[in-house]
Amino acid sequence: MAVDVGVFLPMLHADGEGEGQAPEFAAAARRAEELGFESVWASDHLTGHAPMLDATVTLATAAAVTTRIRLGHGVLTLPVHQVALLAKQLASLEFLSRRRLLVGVDAGGSAWAQWRGGVVDTPVWAATGVPYEERDERTDRALEQLRSLLLGYPTQIGDAELRLRPGVGWSPFLIGGESEADLRRAIRHGGWFPNLVSPAYLARMIPRLSALAAETYDTAPWVSVAVPATLDAPGTGERRGSTAGGVAHRYGIDAERAAAMLVEGTPQRAAEKLVEFARAGADRIVLSFPDTDWRTQYDLAARAMASARAVLPVRRTATVREQTSCGSGWARVTLDVERATGAYAFINPLGADALPADLAEALEEGVREGLAGQDRAVRVRRAWVQEVDAHPGVFREAGRKAVTEALAAERAESAERAEAAGR
Repeated sequence: MAVDVGVFLPMLHADGEGEGQAPEFAAAARRAEELGFESVWASDHLTGHAPMLDATVTLATAAAVTTRIRLGHGVLTLPVHQVALLAKQLASLEFLSRRRLLVGVDAGGSAWAQWRGGVVDTPVWAATGVPYEERDERTDRALEQLRSLLLGYPTQIGDAELRLRPGVGWSPFLIGGESEADLRRAIRHGGWFPNLVSPAYLARMIPRLSALAAETYDTAPWVSVAVPATLDAPGTGERRGSTAGGVAHRYGIDAERAAAMLVEGTPQRAAEKLVEFARAGADRIVLSFPDTDWRTQYDLAARAMASARAVLPVRRTATVREQTSCGSGWARVTLDVERATGAYAFINPLGADALPADLAEALEEGVREGLAGQDRAVRVRRAWVQEVDAHPGVFREAGRKAVTEALAAERAESAERAEAAGR
């Protein structure tokens, strides 16, 4: 489907230390994987309005009881961490989970850090001895060092050169925040992860991200959003009180903003909001549940996800590598294939700077080959062009491969739904 959906692990109850809740974290991770969610997430606050666990330890617990679901930090306030030790923790988790880690990173000045009380008064800055005013400089330096360390490269940390082994590779960091510095950081490191935003806000920001990326000839980053969700089973009526009002109070935002971003109501109503986020440009939606009944909320969210999947385009990323006696080639593209048949359309909003005309033409040829006569609308979501290895042949093959895989996935989903309906 054209958007991934993840869930946060349960929060500890605010009315006690929650010793009896410990088994629930493993159970929640297993259930999230069973329900088909793409990722499971843990918060990384030193303190909060409720007792808080260390995110890396929590995710290690989730990794031990799952095999497929991805594991997300949501998010690390990077400037207050010692980079070498953090890199060792993340590399270990990445290795033991078999490369399922997602790393959300924040400079400490976004909505994540402003949660209930404001950044400057947050104890983490005083407790770690890190000046709040240095957060941007420290974040940029730490991101470069962290990426190098995870890749296993010799890296200068202070007065020492350090190399961590084994190297585990590196996936894009998901950068929180909405400032100019945050957006440029997201472009540099491949992912943007704003918190508490509405579909309308996201739709306004995506063109800005693309314009900033074009300035440096970069690809616009993948976009993930984290939003609260409060779901109701069909036929149960309205939830007690004002859901948006409770969320507004919890996160210290106004009620209008809370209502615009909240995923709420029946699974069908929640699905409509997921579709709205996806059409606004979200590649991943991560749901948090203020309701302590995480089992019910997970089940209802999975139903919403299935409903959204039935109407959203099928997204596939295809990578083609070619090595011959005449040279090499490399291409990677992400395409959205609309489910409904109709008039054929090849939609390429990237422009010639991101995808040169000859490569775009070859990509469309591959798309037509993959469709094999079907009339579908196909939109180019991403294209990665390596100047030395890019040529029309590999882009034609990437287009064919992505469309072929998307159509196969659509057929498999239809068969799965038909089987479920017949039970």
